[in-house]
Amino acid sequence: MPDEVNIDELLELEGEEERSRKIQGLLKSCKSPTEDFVQELLVKLRGLHKQPGLRQPSPSADSRLSPLQDPARTAPP
Repeated sequence: MPDEVNIDELLELEGEEERSRKIQGLLKSCKSPTEDFVQELLVKLRGLHKQPGLRQPSPSADSRLSPLQDPARTAPP
């Protein structure tokens, strides 16, 4: 299961069907039923709009890493 879901990435997708596929792909390793969660998240996303400028890139610039995996964020000071 992913550590986080990037809401901005979901908002960039064209429609609910595409968002639903993306969320289901992120949750494919989850052993519990996910249908209700996916539907609730889609309902909440309907009222949101992507806000430019709020997204901060990772210090390592490796967008594939979560903050927990990013060595630039986990390295000692």
